[in-house]
Amino acid sequence: MKKIIVSLAIFVFAFIAASFAETEIKAEADKTSITTDDDLTYKIIITSSDKAVPAPQLPKFRGFSVLSQAQSSTMSFVKSNVKTILVYAFVLAPTDVGKFEIEPSTIKIGNKTYSTQALEIEVKPGKTKPKTHPEEPSLPEKSLPESQEAQVTL
Repeated sequence: MKKIIVSLAIFVFAFIAASFAETEIKAEADKTSITTDDDLTYKIIITSSDKAVPAPQLPKFRGFSVLSQAQSSTMSFVKSNVKTILVYAFVLAPTDVGKFEIEPSTIKIGNKTYSTQALEIEVKPGKTKPKTHPEEPSLPEKSLPESQEAQVTL
């Protein structure tokens, strides 16, 4: 009986210490399969016992364009313990059809680096074409004939 009580006390102490001393970073998406008609919400959630949490290194969203992004933070104090929660949210639109991997996001706190898992998203054809970035207007390759060149008089 004494061994059970000691084991239980050690387990409870380890659980409490771990819940206040660690940093966790995770990624989540609202869907893993979408069509070109859909948007995807991707979130990075950081929970830490540190007061100052740096911004994470964001993944490259290959196969997607970022339509909007937002950030929220919550800090709570319980006795002498601090808990910081940061959420980075992105609304993504597919730019192509296929399977795409959103690479892990990382954050470095102290001497330790934390990383999210990679997420695979499948984009299937929909009724509309994939959204692309508007292309920058290009200059005409040919110059105007000499008779049509613009003349400026000062």
